[in-house]
Amino acid sequence: MTRKKKIWLSVGIVVVAIAVGGTVWLVLTRSDDGGGSPDESLATIEVARGDILQTLPVYGEVVPKQEYTFSFDADRVNVISVSVGQRVEPDQVLVELDGTQQELSLLQAERSLNDARAEGVPAIIREKELSYEMARKKLDEATLRAPFAGVITQINRPTTSTGNWSLTLIDTSELFIEAEVDQLDAPHVSVGQMARAMVEPLPDLNLRVEIVEVGGMAVSRGNSTVVVVMGRLPETDESVLVGYSAEMTITISEALDVLRVPIPCLQQTPRGWMVTKIVDTEQVIQQVSVGATSGMYAEITDGLIEGDIVLLNSAAGGALQRAQGQWGNFQGSQGMPGGFPGGGH
Repeated sequence: MTRKKKIWLSVGIVVVAIAVGGTVWLVLTRSDDGGGSPDESLATIEVARGDILQTLPVYGEVVPKQEYTFSFDADRVNVISVSVGQRVEPDQVLVELDGTQQELSLLQAERSLNDARAEGVPAIIREKELSYEMARKKLDEATLRAPFAGVITQINRPTTSTGNWSLTLIDTSELFIEAEVDQLDAPHVSVGQMARAMVEPLPDLNLRVEIVEVGGMAVSRGNSTVVVVMGRLPETDESVLVGYSAEMTITISEALDVLRVPIPCLQQTPRGWMVTKIVDTEQVIQQVSVGATSGMYAEITDGLIEGDIVLLNSAAGGALQRAQGQWGNFQGSQGMPGGFPGGGH
């Protein structure tokens, strides 16, 4: 909501604040002769073209592409070949377990298979082949290897409750932001939308994110019901660590290069949306048609053209009140008109 401020200007002073790139042109003027206008000062803007974006801020954390946790019996550990923080390659040996029993089982299965082949009964041969393959797999599992390239994030010693070691490996070849969207906002979020992400420990890093997954079900979180969404970072940055808190601002709709005015220029009446236009120094009430909106701007689809000068809401109130007799009673909104969604720019 725009905060209204009373502005005092000396006689004859003209203050102009211009921002390039489609931002509002703010002009504060005062009648030189002290008359002709019911207001001592008027805040006006020049109607111009620009973009209108509706955005949705959501909060979550950085997560890896994939994660795998090994759990293994403490009594069988021979060697743990990696340490926390170490980067590993696919198929690299992580842990070597005692495989004595598994090796014995493999030898027995191999002998049984050879005996079956000597007897020549197909069904028995197939049975022994399967037993041999299972025994060989068990022996292979005594050596734990990395299923993908990644980073070792945790190595936990056995506890009295489990008696097992655990080792966690994450794949950081791609990073994502996992966030929760309230169920009321979830219908506006879809795969392919773009977002900007800010990672809390790295406030100067502004990342472009693509929404790649929207959860297929809603889940309860305390008193709220949410849907989980995933945004993919376009490229990895070594300064961005898994687990960092992050905010994503998702663009849920956009209208590009449209005629627009700031929300405070608009007043809602029984006849529709109105603005106060300056025509030859006179204030004229102009009905307009509104298209896309955001928390800051409204698209004007009819009623104004580029270059028109209109009053901001705080300055337009007097003119609208003077026109009340033409329209009958109405209720004008202050700041953001009712019915406009918040967010965006």
